Amino acid sequence: MRPVLPDVDALVTDALRASLSGATVRVMWPDDWADRLPLVVARRVPGGSSNPLGIDVALVDVQCAATDRRDASSLARVARVVLAEACRNQFRGPDGYLSRFEDVSGPAEIRTGTPAAGPDLFRFQATYRVTARPLQHRKTLHGAH
Repeated sequence: MRPVLPDVDALVTDALRASLSGATVRVMWPDDWADRLPLVVARRVPGGSSNPLGIDVALVDVQCAATDRRDASSLARVARVVLAEACRNQFRGPDGYLSRFEDVSGPAEIRTGTPAAGPDLFRFQATYRVTARPLQHRKTLHGAH
């Protein structure tokens, strides 16, 4: 049986939660987002590729929001470092692990979209390429778990 692709959303959000203290980390914008600031919303977006070994090269959209522009910018830049380090350190989840990180774009401020930007909401968005590998592949390649 071929390995099943790891859950990239779970790996990315778990890695961000593990290292970002004081921020809410979600896959989707919550209805009560204003009560959850500072907020990081990270999820896989269309694009990327996979192979028969279950290796997934995914594009991940990361949006960081706060009530202050500098705080939102800082959170976005810190989230980038956290995700890059999680890939470098092969952050492990229940069904796979992260292994590579690459900047695609950002972080940059966005003032359009939903929720609407305003004097108490600032958002920064970035796109990263991460590689996720199933645990079975790690065992095969490295002879360890």
